[in-house]
Amino acid sequence: MDINRIAQKFDDMKSSAYKHSYMQITDNSEVVIDRCNGVIAYDENQIRLQLVNNALFITGQNMKMFNFSNEGVIVEGKIHSLEFGEKA
Repeated sequence: MDINRIAQKFDDMKSSAYKHSYMQITDNSEVVIDRCNGVIAYDENQIRLQLVNNALFITGQNMKMFNFSNEGVIVEGKIHSLEFGEKA
């Protein structure tokens, strides 16, 4: 195996991972979002987030955000819908 070729494939894989946001949804109670770039709007019934390539609109009840950082955010509450929109 050519170590330089393996290293190049690894670098390509790393750079493509930063071009997208990723979500893990648990029932209608939690959404974990990796690569969230910012909060557009936030209250207990609606959260709008700026993702890498678009915006995410989350509606529900008693929603709260936790662990917001450059890496992502956790949204908990009674989630009614997730909708994608144009990048803000």
